[in-house]
Amino acid sequence: MNFKYYNPVKIDFGIGSLERLPLWIGDRKALLITSKGFQTRGFVNLIVEKNPLITQIINDIQPNPTLKQLEVLYKELNFDSFDVIVALGGGSVIDIAKALSIYKESSYVEPFKLIREMLTNGHQSNDILYKPIIAIPTTAGTGSEVTPWGTIWDDVNKKKYSIHTDQLWCEVALCDPNLTLTLPMDLTIQTGLDALSHSLESIWNVNSSPLSLSYATSAIPKIIDILPKLVNNLDDVSLRAEMMLATLQAGLAFSNTQTAIAHAMSYYMTLHKDIPHGIAASITLPDIVKVALSNDELRLYLQNSLGQNPVGSLEELFGKLYVSTDYNEYNLSKNDFSLIENSLSQTSRAGNSLIDSDKLFEIVTGKIKSI
Repeated sequence: MNFKYYNPVKIDFGIGSLERLPLWIGDRKALLITSKGFQTRGFVNLIVEKNPLITQIINDIQPNPTLKQLEVLYKELNFDSFDVIVALGGGSVIDIAKALSIYKESSYVEPFKLIREMLTNGHQSNDILYKPIIAIPTTAGTGSEVTPWGTIWDDVNKKKYSIHTDQLWCEVALCDPNLTLTLPMDLTIQTGLDALSHSLESIWNVNSSPLSLSYATSAIPKIIDILPKLVNNLDDVSLRAEMMLATLQAGLAFSNTQTAIAHAMSYYMTLHKDIPHGIAASITLPDIVKVALSNDELRLYLQNSLGQNPVGSLEELFGKLYVSTDYNEYNLSKNDFSLIENSLSQTSRAGNSLIDSDKLFEIVTGKIKSI
């Protein structure tokens, strides 16, 4: 048995762990990146009062951050004025924090050219510098706090870019379940299903290892069990804690494998059909599992995680969450899936998959009513 697994992120987990933020900031000047919601609710002011070394705030990060928003922020930022980034929010906030952590010396003439080249063609150079990041996730699902990549969307050209370097691991993941208590039902479901997809995607993955598989197979039954209970008890902090732990395990699983075909198929759905990422990345799971069950090794892992009827377990979960897996309800046509299938050759995540894509698309298109 030979495998490699690496994850340098320090994890500080627990109810009330946010109180330890000053210890992680230390004597460094900090830039806080967050969304308007936390500013409006007064949460940002409370954090700044307890962490006076937070000297700058960006508080207008939108879901699915775009290349244009990143460009505006990047050109306005003075990288000499802070030593560490505190990213308070969901995956979008943490992803844009990762992009904003990348810089060269202030004398660099075209600062955004650097990040654009990294996003579009993976360009890197030895003189690129990185600000450390303290990630404080406020959702349970994206896993960005324990992965070395981030997603930026080009809403003009309908493209999704992923930035990925070995220096983009967060320094710390400060996981306080209290911060997820304000998450509404729809986002609780979407981020939870995203984590389920992360776990399953790390199973049918060419990069899987015994350690990543152990995280995945531990996370899956927990998410299946906890998410429906949580949806009916959104104020239950103990359920929030269990869900955050399960999704953290999912993050640790795919932090070393990346995602695979479900996510590769989802990007088109989000960009062209406005289907929320967590839904787009999960509605194909029952059909992918059908194909995966023909592989003896995958079947063993899936049955260990989902029971003897893995497809039925997933369909039952979606039913409890009132999330449809009927592609027709999302206005997805055969032509859409033809475009999705053609796009897979341009998506590295599809190359991670152990799934027979021909069989998968045969199943999927057989369910579509419109051309």
